[in-house]
Amino acid sequence: MESLIPTIKRLSEDDYKSLLESISTNKFSKPYIVLEAARHKDLTDAQMIEVLDVNPNTYYTIKSRLNGKVAALLSKKVDNPISVLMDEVTRVPANLYGTNKQMSIRALKEIEKQLLEYDLSNELIIVYRTLARLYMYSPEFNHYERLYNKFVAFSLASAKAESLYYDFILKVGMYELNREPESLEEIESTLRELSNISELYNSHRLFVYFNIARMYYLFITAPGPEALMQKEMEIDKTMTEVNAVFEKYPLDTFYNTIKFIVDALYFEYYQKIKNQVRAKHYYKIIIHELPELSMHHILNFHVVKILESKIGFFLFTKDEKILKDLNEVLAQSLYIEKDEIYNFVSYQKYVAIVKFYEGDYAVSARILNNLRNVINMKSLYHLEVECKLFLALQYALLNEEDVCNQLINNVSRVIREDKDDYKNIKAFIKLIKASLKTMDLPKKKRKIATLWDAFRLKNIGTSAIMPYLQLDAKMINRLANH
Repeated sequence: MESLIPTIKRLSEDDYKSLLESISTNKFSKPYIVLEAARHKDLTDAQMIEVLDVNPNTYYTIKSRLNGKVAALLSKKVDNPISVLMDEVTRVPANLYGTNKQMSIRALKEIEKQLLEYDLSNELIIVYRTLARLYMYSPEFNHYERLYNKFVAFSLASAKAESLYYDFILKVGMYELNREPESLEEIESTLRELSNISELYNSHRLFVYFNIARMYYLFITAPGPEALMQKEMEIDKTMTEVNAVFEKYPLDTFYNTIKFIVDALYFEYYQKIKNQVRAKHYYKIIIHELPELSMHHILNFHVVKILESKIGFFLFTKDEKILKDLNEVLAQSLYIEKDEIYNFVSYQKYVAIVKFYEGDYAVSARILNNLRNVINMKSLYHLEVECKLFLALQYALLNEEDVCNQLINNVSRVIREDKDDYKNIKAFIKLIKASLKTMDLPKKKRKIATLWDAFRLKNIGTSAIMPYLQLDAKMINRLANH
């Protein structure tokens, strides 16, 4: 139900008018009023109940019916360019009862060719089952019965691979938040299973699933830019092959939806190895596609990954236009529910980071505090520490010493209880403490700058925190001036 209002706001004008007409032409009907309020106003449920002058049960019934109408409208808008072939598949069983056996067989074999080309295993099962029945009095029966059994197994494998692909995305998100070795092991186990299935069958779809996952795995586990640079030829070869699959099957719905991923992964890769010339090339492509991508909830993980790379690109270029690019558009088009923990956290952090580099530390701190209130971070140690230290920096810049001390003392207490060393975290805590001390200004600036250099040297690998943070001379000067 919570998604109804943002969904209505994101509809195109034509779709909204179509929805309005399908609901009611009476401007005073309650569903019409709810739609108009959802589209043009920002009212709470309590306010809507008061406007409609109905009880809560009636209001939620209206919303439920509107949800159904919106879902029906959007389902018709989903692009499915291969629908003509699918329509033919629905008529396949009827060939068993045709009047001309040879014509039926010829028609089915033509459909078979197209389905094989598009790797559509579920649909091939229907074709082979029907062909086997048509050949039930012929030696050809055994051939099609074997193909039927083979593609039943392949279909199960394809379904498993798709599930593993989305499981991989979920597990990557969890690992990015907690950085626990157990979470990394789960990612690696999922990737191995996906690799095993991919090797069993000569399938371009399985190849795509595995290699997209593998690219993300390489990016999150690489110890540094040098390790990724050594894989440039291998990565380029893989991405070229994936792109060739997309171009070969332009009618495939999944490929049509995910084809942006090649440019997105190239952008992330070149950003990570600090090849900013190449990164700029792919940034121009992917930033053009981002508004459309942000409209599709299933792509939220990929969108926030692009935004993380966008911040890295800004930090290198210092171009404020890159920092501000599409932020207002995304605020309207990108809808992420808090249940999508990694996606939700990443986007909120992105907004906070933008505000931080715009110099609006108070708003950045408010966003981070809201995030801590919405998300239970007790089991997400890495995220909790990062949020608290980023907040401590904001409060140090805002001269709110008490809150700042409270945050760094909390983090200090937690890492003392842990056996790990956390040299990067300890270095950053020293930096914040130094900014709060009273000392000669030039000496204080040198001290903060030295501690910042120490933090950067130690802030590497999978334990790195705040990779989006850069303290320039202006910010160090502000930290020193307490």
